[in-house]
Amino acid sequence: MQSTQILPSSPDGQTNQAITVGLFFGGRSAEHAVSLRSAATIHAALRSAGYRVVPIGIERSGTWRHMPLTGETFHRDVDPNACAVALAPGGAGQLIARDGAPDAGGLPRIDVAFPALHGPFGEDGCLQGLFETCGVPYVGATVLAGALTMDKEVTKRLLRDAGLPVVPYHLHVAGKPTPTWQALSGDLGPRLYVKPASLGSSIGTAPADDEASFARALAGAREHGEKVLIERRIVGRELECGVLETAQGPVASVVGEIMTGTQDAFYDYDTKYADNSPATVEVPAQLTAETASRIRAMAVEAFQTLSCRGLARVDFFLGEQGELFINEVNTLPGFTSISLYPRMFEASGISIDKQVTRLVEQALARA
Repeated sequence: MQSTQILPSSPDGQTNQAITVGLFFGGRSAEHAVSLRSAATIHAALRSAGYRVVPIGIERSGTWRHMPLTGETFHRDVDPNACAVALAPGGAGQLIARDGAPDAGGLPRIDVAFPALHGPFGEDGCLQGLFETCGVPYVGATVLAGALTMDKEVTKRLLRDAGLPVVPYHLHVAGKPTPTWQALSGDLGPRLYVKPASLGSSIGTAPADDEASFARALAGAREHGEKVLIERRIVGRELECGVLETAQGPVASVVGEIMTGTQDAFYDYDTKYADNSPATVEVPAQLTAETASRIRAMAVEAFQTLSCRGLARVDFFLGEQGELFINEVNTLPGFTSISLYPRMFEASGISIDKQVTRLVEQALARA
């Protein structure tokens, strides 16, 4: 029976109550709203595990705001009137007021940073580089791993070179000749997906089955970056597997499956997060022991190939003939109430409180 009443100790023997975690959320990417939902779940888990939490909201403009809670309810958005702050370089995690902002009673020092940000400026190594410059331990991927996995095309090349199967694709870069659906469908197949190379939550992603839908999808993806991936649409099942770093090495969760509601449904942003979404998830997925074992082994191999750290979610397609493809790797997977990563590890016997505790402890141990 699991309990959070007896708090685990940190590597230096302190209890969780003596550790202050800076929880970073919001951010400049198109996944700002998803980050708020992830942060609410992580905040509750950190508090339940006994940590002191300092919420730091990042506006869409990039301004950091110190947002201490007056109650237990997490912020619905970043408060533009909260104290603007920054980390002091060489200040061992000390927050400082910036631009003449009033220091209302003294700003805290954080022992470890927990980014709950998705997409550019949070998951791509930028924020991680700042933490390293300021000497602050942080949860999750290093600068290198964040940068590698944020670019889906680079991720595919590295996984492919390691002998891991990836979805066949074509890369389009802004300024290059625009490909046609007819040419691509002859190589990849008539059913395609078009997506930005450096974004998640299916933002900017759309299916393409003819020239007209391809043109629309390509224009939409270009709004989110210069690099666009055009991929074969795999007919089959969409599966996910979590990886969590431990003192003994990375471990894989049980496998989860996304059920979109109909065979042809696209798992887009609204389907993922709308309250009335027809999509459901199944944890664990109904798979043969052999297939589940292969997915878990491939997830760990992908984690190690990309130099990941802390946590990651590896997404797969299982084709109708039993062929497996790695779709992408997320180094800061969603932690919303409906996200698969925490649910898969809960089904593996690791509660969300223990998940965040392990992540914080690993970050402190590395420091």
